[in-house]
Amino acid sequence: MGYMIGIFRTTLIASCFCIPVVIHAQDSEPSKLKLSGFFSLVDGKILNSNFDPASNTIPNPLNGIACPCFIADWGNAGVYGSGYSFAPESRGGIQANYTINDRASLVGQLVVRGTDGTPDLTWAYGSYKIDRNWEVQVGRKRIPLYYYSDFQDIGISYPWISPPPELYGWEVTNYNGGSLRFRTDLGDTSIAASVFAGRESLNTSKYNSLVYSGTTSVAWNNMGGADLEINNGPATVRVVYVTANTSASNPSAGLDQTAGLKAYGIAANFDFDSWFVLSEITRTQRSYTTGPYANSVETSPAVTIGAGVRLGKWTPFINYAEFMDQTDNLAIYQPQSYKRTSLTLRYDLDSSSAMKTQLDRNTDITNNNGGDATVFRVSYDRIF
Repeated sequence: MGYMIGIFRTTLIASCFCIPVVIHAQDSEPSKLKLSGFFSLVDGKILNSNFDPASNTIPNPLNGIACPCFIADWGNAGVYGSGYSFAPESRGGIQANYTINDRASLVGQLVVRGTDGTPDLTWAYGSYKIDRNWEVQVGRKRIPLYYYSDFQDIGISYPWISPPPELYGWEVTNYNGGSLRFRTDLGDTSIAASVFAGRESLNTSKYNSLVYSGTTSVAWNNMGGADLEINNGPATVRVVYVTANTSASNPSAGLDQTAGLKAYGIAANFDFDSWFVLSEITRTQRSYTTGPYANSVETSPAVTIGAGVRLGKWTPFINYAEFMDQTDNLAIYQPQSYKRTSLTLRYDLDSSSAMKTQLDRNTDITNNNGGDATVFRVSYDRIF
């Protein structure tokens, strides 16, 4: 089956991995509505840990989980503790595509997560094809900050239990706005590019609940960016740039801050059928203008690199990831840095489902992020 670095990304997600639901009208024509879905059941716990509460500046407990703990999903406050739990990463979604004509279509997607159980509208946009190369999309979409952003909830589309949290996870993941997309082929080389602009606001930020007590509201305004992806044979390279004006407010924590955000990323993936390499590097920078970190700059480079081999239905995969927080003013901000080595064993049950087992060794470098921990997880992923 494989993860089809370039092909899988295009056919599974850009085409919405749609399985037609044929509804016969009076004229016996197939319905223009196509429905598809996915879910991942993920269970896990910490096996052993090393934690010093006295030196840890992160609130304890985190999202109701006492530390030592492991943050598997920053954006949705998914935290593993000492007991087995399905809540941190289990999720399911359903997507609808409605074709208006050969140029225009509508897309919507709802996702429910184990962390809160409330349906979340992650996609709701209209698309219009100007010609065979150009397309306009307007509405609600994922911020294309990372290589797997568009389909990071669909567990069957990658080898890990979930994309590395060292990179994947900020206070907002979606935007309301528009994008202009371009796609073409030059010989054996496929090129895809886009520019986008919009904004997003949340009354309650799950991400910030891992940092501050109480309720934090956040907004990313004047958001914009561009990405370019090139595929040739086994190689796929993607670069991205995103900028925004961010704000966060939490009266109970005395927080009222604003910052300018710049983010850069590059992913380089290689798929040689039997074996493959996945890598991604990002660098985000926040220049704080107001709040407790005013007139300081926080820079956060992060990296993930892994390699796997396909042995029939089995795929062992080893990965290393690291988040390296930095600041130009240690007197007012204490950085967080952590690294993790993981080993995943995936078994493809069929073309639509897979099971994975993963063992992680997380090292809390700055000792302010839940402590060192060995984490065990198992998942069942399916699309339908």
